[in-house]
Amino acid sequence: MTDPLVDIRDLSLWYEKFKALDNISTSFSSGRCVVICGPSGSGKSSLLRCINRLEEFQEGDVLFEGQSLRECPNIAALRSNIGMVFQHFELYPHMSILDNITLAPRHAKGKSKADAEALAHTLLERVDIADQAKKYPAELSGGQQQRAAIARALALEPKLMLFDEPTSALDPEMIVEVLRVMRDLAKDGMTMLVVTHEMVFAREVSDEIIFMDDGKIVERKETDDFFSNPHSKRAQDFLDRILMKI
Repeated sequence: MTDPLVDIRDLSLWYEKFKALDNISTSFSSGRCVVICGPSGSGKSSLLRCINRLEEFQEGDVLFEGQSLRECPNIAALRSNIGMVFQHFELYPHMSILDNITLAPRHAKGKSKADAEALAHTLLERVDIADQAKKYPAELSGGQQQRAAIARALALEPKLMLFDEPTSALDPEMIVEVLRVMRDLAKDGMTMLVVTHEMVFAREVSDEIIFMDDGKIVERKETDDFFSNPHSKRAQDFLDRILMKI
């Protein structure tokens, strides 16, 4: 047994009096795609944000490659191994797509401008927007912006990719473009934690499903087993409602 890439231990998070995460313990291995699903407010996004310490949790710990996030002396260096894609793209509007992608490799990884730009062009081809490099975010569609955001996260050459509802702000036609890129990443063996309600994607691509409710992990199963035989009534009710919409 190899050590997990991410090891979460007794993690709790409060927003004032609201307990967003309630004593969560779980781990994630390299090369796996895990979908985290559940109703709104169940703690899914909070869990992702704790994994790269975008949230300051009050109890427990998160270990990345054995390094405690609580005790990490250089959180920026640790985050350089974790790519994150947000719901609303978070691209810098005053910078070209090429400059958005090369910024982190140059400043966080110390790449030269030429090397960073070569990597950026390779990634733009990978996400099928190679012709958009010189444009600014406002000139792109939502689906193109999200693919640019994925390329930007990949430019750090991360060991882990976090996706926080990456398609929820997109029109249906644009969702297909983004999910195709994510499918390809999973097929290539990228370690991925994905918060999403796209259950067709989850069923086809993920290795495991985590179902959350009220800040807790209600169940975690291999994907086929989760869809065919959810353990809890809460997960069954959730699936019934979600699958009726597909």
